[in-house]
Amino acid sequence: MRYIIPVLTTLALYCLSLGATYALSIEMVDQLDIKAIKSINIIQNEDEFRAAVVVQFSTSAKSALKFRKANFVITLDDGKGQGILLGNTESEEMLFPASENGIETLKEEILDVFVGKNEINTINRLIQLFNLIGNPDAEFTMRLSGTTEVGTKARRGWIYQGEVEIEEFTFHPTIQREVLFK
Repeated sequence: MRYIIPVLTTLALYCLSLGATYALSIEMVDQLDIKAIKSINIIQNEDEFRAAVVVQFSTSAKSALKFRKANFVITLDDGKGQGILLGNTESEEMLFPASENGIETLKEEILDVFVGKNEINTINRLIQLFNLIGNPDAEFTMRLSGTTEVGTKARRGWIYQGEVEIEEFTFHPTIQREVLFK
């Protein structure tokens, strides 16, 4: 009976420490932003359309972040309530370096995006997407939803929280419109 209180105290402290670690990762993920879409290269083969999307990320997190097994759905909103699906991306690993002295650090990543099967619905969606992005007056929002394992760099290695689901993460990237499509 006398061991119940120390065991419960230890268990409570352990549970609180898990919550603190999880909150730290959320804070760090909030310090990650998508600054720009540098280019979108559409690749068509017999069966499907894919896109190589060069994205410029920024981070002001004090520790490095790593996304493993990132599976995101990318949607662009036209500002009038219409979302246009770009596609699904799956990345084995994305590493975002720590910010030095609180200065924002930039990192470019190439996202391999499955746009859709080689059929008329996908082509119509691509036309809508080109019209949105190609219009210099258009303002759009990029939304990400999906799952990833988030790792934070510790002094002795990486700490992973397990799979994290994100929904409707919203970014306002700039886009290099004059050399966008290759």
